[in-house]
Amino acid sequence: DATGQVEEGTKHVVYVYAKNPEAPVEKKGNVDVKYITKDGKVLEDVTSVKDNAPVGEDYTTEEKTFDGYHFVGMDKTSDPATGVVSEGTKHVIYVYEKDPTPEIKK
Repeated sequence: DATGQVEEGTKHVVYVYAKNPEAPVEKKGNVDVKYITKDGKVLEDVTSVKDNAPVGEDYTTEEKTFDGYHFVGMDKTSDPATGVVSEGTKHVIYVYEKDPTPEIKK
């Protein structure tokens, strides 16, 4: 027992401990975005949208405007423009096409 009377001989008081359970490791993820042309020219290089963010957190990216180009869609390998962070890295890729040069009639 932890308390008591001293007696002849040796008494052993033993305390037993258990390790605290480790806190669960919070899963993290990243989201980045880039803007390119149909032929692969980079209009705006990769930008981080979420860096080491908790899984399940919302993210949003947006279409931008670039002089001389118009938006044509998301790249076939792109992750959704908006969504939730998941483990690993999501890559959002917007694709643009050069505006047609107006034909000058003479």
